[in-house]
Amino acid sequence: MSAGIMGIFASKPKGSLTYCSYSKTGAAGLGKDYCELIADPDSVPRIVVVLDEGNRFGDPVTRQTYPVDAKTVDSLQKLLLANKVYKLAGYNVDEAICGGYSYRIYMEYSSGDKVNARWYGHKVSDDAWAAYALIERFFSPWRTRAVKDGQIRRIVERVTKMEAASDRISSAIRKKKAYPELQDDVNALQDYLSSREWKEDFEADERGELPKDLHRGVLSEDGLYNLLGNRTLLRLLASGK
Repeated sequence: MSAGIMGIFASKPKGSLTYCSYSKTGAAGLGKDYCELIADPDSVPRIVVVLDEGNRFGDPVTRQTYPVDAKTVDSLQKLLLANKVYKLAGYNVDEAICGGYSYRIYMEYSSGDKVNARWYGHKVSDDAWAAYALIERFFSPWRTRAVKDGQIRRIVERVTKMEAASDRISSAIRKKKAYPELQDDVNALQDYLSSREWKEDFEADERGELPKDLHRGVLSEDGLYNLLGNRTLLRLLASGK
């Protein structure tokens, strides 16, 4: 890395790497994306991926944790040292701008040494961007996996919710008795069947990406049409009884 940045006299950290993260935080509560390696002594090292950018004040869109081995931790430590990322210790840019994103890279070592660099603005050192990109590339395989796993988790949650509505409707048909939320469940299934989400869920199932033990009757287009067009159901909806 080139000279001329805050932290140029920072010394090489001692001890083993116990923590490393990079983050991108949107202004005005627009969420935060980050990946972190946690390698506490006497515990299994793990990588945590949290993707929340653009999700204003809501729960993270994706949060996944993956165990890793000591070799992964060692490879990251060597990568950071080889590229002298520690020279960014104390680097800080805080411009008076509106909007945009703030960026941070942070490391801890067993010796107590820390590397903390943060910037928010336009006049940012090339070294800071290079270090950020370096760490981002290292975490990229887990981030990609987390995006996929998060998508599957949301599909499973959606299908499970629709299956519950389908089961309630089927029960009402068998008993020939309506329940207060019957119309709401019918509306939900009708909206789901005509939605982009249903097509995505169906295609994921076709690719074999969903758990084998997942109940997925709602992913049968004919099955849903038959359920929603059931004559007993239509009479129940008309009478409200």
